[in-house]
Amino acid sequence: MDSEQEKIVQGIPMYDLMDACCALQGGMELEKHEDKNYALKHALNRLFGYLTPEAKAEFNAWVDRKGWLKKQKIILS
Repeated sequence: MDSEQEKIVQGIPMYDLMDACCALQGGMELEKHEDKNYALKHALNRLFGYLTPEAKAEFNAWVDRKGWLKKQKIILS
């Protein structure tokens, strides 16, 4: 992102923020790893929708550099 894009302020509706916070707090209380992962992904998806296309691209590049996305092989039969 360049300096102009960094200055963009995006308002997030209060209920979306509250939903993400509730998912994160609830996820910390869960026992199973899969359930925690679901809660974290829910919060991430809530907030990811408000990113600009440039910020989404930068985020995806950062995740790729970290190697956190698993490459999936699609087999057509």
